[in-house]
Parts: sequence; structure tokens; C-alpha cells
Amino acid sequence: MTDLEQALTALAWGDPAVLQDPAAAMSKLGVDVPNGMRLDVRVQRRDTLYLVIPPASPDGEPGGVVNQMDLWRSGDQFVWILSQDAKLALLGMREQFRGRTGQDEQ
Repeated sequence: MTDLEQALTALAWGDPAVLQDPAAAMSKLGVDVPNGMRLDVRVQRRDTLYLVIPPASPDGEPGGVVNQMDLWRSGDQFVWILSQDAKLALLGMREQFRGRTGQDEQ
């Protein structure tokens, strides 16, 4: 069974334009990105350490947990880093992908 992460990984490996317009790449996979949501797709480099810094709250004080890291097996590893609201959107996008590819969750 191919999942959304595997399909996106294969598409990114074969088409460098995915990095320039990830929403268009998702559209090629039959998935609509919700309005107002941005995607930042990166192909990991072996010589790079990636640090994702959470946003500051409006008053500059720590605002609690705002991001989650979601690991999925795809290639060596696929990582989503997202807010709770974006997690709900991601689950919807996964459902769209499964529905359009005729696959049920196992």
C-alpha cells in the first residue's frame, strides 16, 4: 500500500519542481491543500542539521506546545512538523489520498 508520504517522496525525488510548489505537487496526487495552509517540502541532506523553531507568542512569552512532530516511514524517514490545527488538516489530506487511490487504512 502506498501512503501519502510515500507518494509525495517519490514525486519529490523525480520532480524538483515539487520543492518550488508543494501545493501543486499535492494536487498531482489528488489532494487539496486547505486554504491558508502553506507547505514547505525539503529533501533532507546528509550534511545538514535541521532546527525548527516554534513561533513566539504575541507577548514574546513561551506559549506552550505549538508544534508536533509526526514520523512516517517513507524511504528512510518522513517527518511532518506541524501545529495541532495543521494536524487535523493533514489527517484530512491523508483521507483524500486514500479515497482517490481506492485504499483503505489497514
